[in-house]
Amino acid sequence: MKRPTDNLRSDHALVARGLGALGAIAAQVRAGGTLPAADSALLIRFLREFVIAVHLRKEADLVCPAAAMHGSDKLAAEVGEVFRLHDEVAELVHSLVLFWEPIDDLGDDERRGFADTVDAVCGRLRRLAEREELALFPLCDAEVPADDQLDWLARFEALERERTSRAEWARRLEPALARWAR
Repeated sequence: MKRPTDNLRSDHALVARGLGALGAIAAQVRAGGTLPAADSALLIRFLREFVIAVHLRKEADLVCPAAAMHGSDKLAAEVGEVFRLHDEVAELVHSLVLFWEPIDDLGDDERRGFADTVDAVCGRLRRLAEREELALFPLCDAEVPADDQLDWLARFEALERERTSRAEWARRLEPALARWAR
């Protein structure tokens, strides 16, 4: 049987690919290259509509509360750190949406701001995934009773149906990911 944390790890794999492409765009922009507006807008939309609205909700609505309630003090501390990183990611993505959801090229200050904000988003999301995969998920698997996790996969699927699924985002992103593969 697939564990709910395996579902989240699969999300992480797609998020890592998206971050790689967004980071490559930021590097090009920082170096003075033109901003690929359509690819940038698509990747920012992915951050907003899948990473925040689906993936982080899976964690915030189900995994983290159960982990904090059933787990050890160490697990509760991990949950606190995960929530802190969730907040930082949401704030940084909101900045990208407000200031740099691009429709045309950027000025010099905007280039630096865009690239720096992308770097910050990528750094936070990578740190979050690392913390979760090395500490939170193993502790959750070990300490949260299996019967408390029984409906998580169904609820994850329902959330993806309500919003947009990982599979749909993988399909949408594939051309941009291919263009920006490092």
